Amino acid sequence: MKKGALSHTMPFVQFLLIFIIVLLSSVVVTLIGVLMALPVIGLNGIMEVATAGGSIAVLKYLQMVQSFAIFVVPSLIVAWLFSVRPIYWLWFRAANWRLVVISVLLIFVAQPFTAWSAQWNASLTLPESLRGIEMWMKSAEESASGIIFRFLDTTNPLAILFNVLMIAVLPAFGEEMLFRGAIQPTFQRWVKNHHLAIWFTAFVFSAMHMQFLTFMPRFILGGLLGYMLVYGGSIWYPIAAHFFNNLMSLVVFHYYRAYKPEVNPLDPNLDAPSWWLAIGSLLAACFVWWLLRNRRTDNEIDSSQVIMDSSQDD
Repeated sequence: MKKGALSHTMPFVQFLLIFIIVLLSSVVVTLIGVLMALPVIGLNGIMEVATAGGSIAVLKYLQMVQSFAIFVVPSLIVAWLFSVRPIYWLWFRAANWRLVVISVLLIFVAQPFTAWSAQWNASLTLPESLRGIEMWMKSAEESASGIIFRFLDTTNPLAILFNVLMIAVLPAFGEEMLFRGAIQPTFQRWVKNHHLAIWFTAFVFSAMHMQFLTFMPRFILGGLLGYMLVYGGSIWYPIAAHFFNNLMSLVVFHYYRAYKPEVNPLDPNLDAPSWWLAIGSLLAACFVWWLLRNRRTDNEIDSSQVIMDSSQDD
């Protein structure tokens, strides 16, 4: 299909097609990745992963494959179908270094508040009638945390560098391409409201991670990243902030493993900030958010321009 073949399709249809393509790509590309690995790791290696085992190397390979299958490949496909300028459609546009710094600063000052929200999220309990769902959520969270812990718990410099690629670089590009580059602008063109589009996308962003006991901090992060796109007019701002957020998490993890090995760095209740620090963090984040909104240069576009119809890219 030629470039921009579906550029004149209604935003609602494009929105549905994005999720269909994500689903198809997650199956097809993952299957291709598994088949490519079979001659090296064998069927037994794949089966061990399916039963919550497997070597770290195999788990990391499959994690990389899934990142491409769910985030990168679908984003490139829909951008090709919906615009004659796919990279521009994904909001890879000129960035101003001052706004990059402000975007990173916003994520940094919001950390105590998001950490507090993580503790609050983890302390929530569902009604007795939903206890089964609550137990499933906790089990899924523990399973995901266990895998992440296995990924990160290393002192090998090469393994750490690979983790930076897998945990910080690839998600910063892949997830932002899909959520802020494709889903959020498409949904905004449909509903004509950038606030609704930002927080809907943040909800989907957090839900797709399937870690419900840490849903709230990821939801807040998604909202902040969404405003960076709207007020900056370039996907480079949320990419830079997303990368910094994940890299900071890696640094904190290795700090605890080096100096406080008796604790689990992935525990959401670990060193949770006091309420006054959380409020101070929220106020600081609001101030930096205001700076981001009002420090646009002539190279950035006004947020209202994000709502342009995709056919204008032709």
